[in-house]
Amino acid sequence: MPAPSKHIKSYAADGDHPTVLCGADSGPTPVEWLLHALATCLTAGIANIAATRGVKLTKVRSYAAGGIDLRGILGISDEVRNGYQNIAIRFEIEGDAPAEKMQLILDQAQARSAVFDVLANGVPVSVGMAPVQ
Repeated sequence: MPAPSKHIKSYAADGDHPTVLCGADSGPTPVEWLLHALATCLTAGIANIAATRGVKLTKVRSYAAGGIDLRGILGISDEVRNGYQNIAIRFEIEGDAPAEKMQLILDQAQARSAVFDVLANGVPVSVGMAPVQ
């Protein structure tokens, strides 16, 4: 397994579930974090690509949504998947370039996004127990 990346400082990212899923609704759900990961990965890509192309951005705002049928995660229906059936990310991008160039920047950000790649193309996932230290 590859070594985890190192950060300058530690941080915490709390999550929870709504009360209907036996949570306290005190933070984003894991799948909401997934939407956040996709939106932030694409946003960082937009900023980096715009900078390398000499485009000054004045506003980048993302809107993320996912369609989910809770019957899957609640075990009510085996016919319904547990996660999102669809995901949509929309951007408002403003800067000193025309809309066509902004679209090309967004297209390149999507093409280079690691999170988009994992979601769109899938990746093998293994789950197991680690020895207690």
